[in-house]
Amino acid sequence: MRMDARHTPVWRCCKRRLARLNMTTISATVNQDNPSRLFSKSSKAISPGRSVRTAGSMEIKAPKKGEGVPKETPARNNIVALASALSQHFPGASWQCLQAELEKNNFFAAGMLEQVRLMAQAAVELSGASRNGAALITALSQSAVEKIRGVAAFVPALLYPDDVPRQLEWLAYTGVLEGTWPRELSATALHNLIIRHGVAAVLPLVQSWIEHENPARRRLVTEAFRPRGVMLAHLNELKEDPLPLKKILEPLLDDVSEYVQKSVANNLNDISKDNPDIALAWTREWNTPHATKQRHGILARALRTLIDDGHPAALKLLGYGANPALNVAWQNNTPRRIKLNQFLPCNLEIHNAARAEAGVVVLLLLDEPGKGKARRRSTYQIWRGKLKAGELKKISKKIHFVDKNSLPRVEGRRYLKLIVNGKTLETREMRFKR
Repeated sequence: MRMDARHTPVWRCCKRRLARLNMTTISATVNQDNPSRLFSKSSKAISPGRSVRTAGSMEIKAPKKGEGVPKETPARNNIVALASALSQHFPGASWQCLQAELEKNNFFAAGMLEQVRLMAQAAVELSGASRNGAALITALSQSAVEKIRGVAAFVPALLYPDDVPRQLEWLAYTGVLEGTWPRELSATALHNLIIRHGVAAVLPLVQSWIEHENPARRRLVTEAFRPRGVMLAHLNELKEDPLPLKKILEPLLDDVSEYVQKSVANNLNDISKDNPDIALAWTREWNTPHATKQRHGILARALRTLIDDGHPAALKLLGYGANPALNVAWQNNTPRRIKLNQFLPCNLEIHNAARAEAGVVVLLLLDEPGKGKARRRSTYQIWRGKLKAGELKKISKKIHFVDKNSLPRVEGRRYLKLIVNGKTLETREMRFKR
């Protein structure tokens, strides 16, 4: 009788050894003083969470397809809404030709912000608003469509290109309208005004806005004066010298509005990218023993880029310094070959063996090929918090390996690094091929 090889003692022994290898963990101590003894193999496995697969299995799911920031397209646009809002206040104008006027300037091929500018320009020209700008801005701001209310923010620069106070008067109005579009586009218009006329000319005129009762007005200042901003030209003047920003950021450190707090933190984070020493010096100055909860939150968010980069001073300042009493175990279930849309599991145990509370920040850094010879690095914050003396923390997270809209994944080798309190504990290699 012929025996199936899968039922032989040798096969069963190999199977048991493979199972043990799949569940091996890497244990490490977060200690910068003795890097040669960072790692030691341990046979004790970390129990995975219920929703996490063990090594050898694969969880794949297509990403949700969002629309992102919607551009105007021939099939989906707000041209009819724009004409409707203006025809009620300017009935004598020929709004039927609005789309034709826009298409003369390659409207549908333009970028999102340029499309908004073209809509504002067409509204000015067809309405004859150079004689009655207030009526045009008011008409747009009263639209039921949020994006049309946002178009109003781009009109003052067209009507009063050299009159800074007049533009600011209207931006103070459009910047507090309801909706994301009018507020973000007002910040963009103010940002562009700063680029054109300079920080010294604009800042004194808007500094009092940070005392306004409406949080949208306060945020308008901190957002427009961001040195880097989002999808905007950089304010090189403030990248070189961010000191003028201190007078608008410091008074808002204890602001009760989360809307304002996030903007203040984002502004400080921009500063930290070009002037880390200044950002750290301000944080030390502001992080007083009696600092409010709001201030602590702002400062922690403000240093997030430095924390992700493992900046020693930033880590120490926020209580995430090197700690030899932290024992970390990372489950060995990282796939050697990764597929698109696959989930990368991250299962950790962190034990604080000290007799005092310890701050912990856990990051995963994915180092992968970019365009040409360049490398692309993405940092994922897995966990951040405090561990009590003797506390054991189990962490189970997943990273979705998907294509990004403008940056599809490039084939080749990838390196996944586990970083705890700024110290790289282990690097694992993966390969990706479509």
